[in-house]
Amino acid sequence: MKKEVSGTVSNDLGNAFIWSGFKYYLRQPTDSYIVYSPVKYWKAQHLVNKKFVKGFAFNRRHFHTNIDACIMVALWENTNCNIDRITLEGYDIIDNEIKKEPSLLDVSKINTSLADAYYDRKSIVGDTLDGICTGLDGKESFKTRTRVKKMYNDNLMCFLVANSTGFDNPDLNFGLTIAGRYDGNGFFVRKDNYLEKLPLFAASRYITYNRKWTERARIMKSGDGKEKFLNDIKNGKLTQFLLKVLLFTIFEMHNHVRTFWGSDGRFYRNELCLDTTNGETIASQSLKELKANEKEKAILKQWDMILENAKKTKNYNASLTYGIYQIFDELDTSHNDVETDSIIYDYPELHGNLQTLKKLVKEYYNEEIVPVLFKYEFLK
Repeated sequence: MKKEVSGTVSNDLGNAFIWSGFKYYLRQPTDSYIVYSPVKYWKAQHLVNKKFVKGFAFNRRHFHTNIDACIMVALWENTNCNIDRITLEGYDIIDNEIKKEPSLLDVSKINTSLADAYYDRKSIVGDTLDGICTGLDGKESFKTRTRVKKMYNDNLMCFLVANSTGFDNPDLNFGLTIAGRYDGNGFFVRKDNYLEKLPLFAASRYITYNRKWTERARIMKSGDGKEKFLNDIKNGKLTQFLLKVLLFTIFEMHNHVRTFWGSDGRFYRNELCLDTTNGETIASQSLKELKANEKEKAILKQWDMILENAKKTKNYNASLTYGIYQIFDELDTSHNDVETDSIIYDYPELHGNLQTLKKLVKEYYNEEIVPVLFKYEFLK
């Protein structure tokens, strides 16, 4: 298999089993093959180029995992056929009864990954390698072994990870930090192109807000719509959408960009937030162009209350510029009540406002962001 299939696809034992079936056991046009497996072997890894006859999708939880996810049973005919889309009948088990999905489930092939389409790996004049790196939580990392180049430049805004086509291991395979992440699986985002790169982050959050079994392992991230996306940016069709993605990114809790002093003696300021206590940020300047609807006004109002609450906390540092995650992690403190063995939040109003914001962001994402991500094939 390794002689005929390139890349890491051939490292998976399941893939080797599937591939060998097509390679050695389908010999005549009348032969067929029923495969029980997640859809990625066809959708993203392209191990199959045969005629699809019929297929079913089931909730993987009922077989061999404790998460809701899609797994496919497909009948393939031994006829060469290059197709880009198949449909499946979906079935789940609810209260010991088999329930059929009301509509067919589409599975579309992915030809280009987000990384191949959108990662910006070029260096420019002014880039130096005397910076710092961060951990998953956005704090500076002091690991002795890192894979990322510790690059620094005044025009670097953050480091974005949108790795893999699927949504497995989300903490490892996507994120936003102020400097290069130690594992090096992302790219540096610059202040002059950050708006067009943020949809990668937005696409990577899909499964967090859409946990139904039909979505995980069926919907994946894609770079197939790159040409149309970039053309529409040039034509000005996506100006407001990019600002909506910016708003979402600012208030999404997995945006781990922080403000702090680095061990290299530099002050790393979070420009991807709306805390203007110490002056405008790049994000706050950009968002002045957003034609805010009622949902967006509600989110911005919620942020104002959170920032007001945050400034009243013991750990608040007036010299820092706070994003939503840094407020949550450093200022929304709690302690354990020994008598009741329960968590008591030190600032209940702040904690409550943060929880309300999460709900508003989820609704906003699914209503305002997701449909456009599908349109431009960031999600497919």
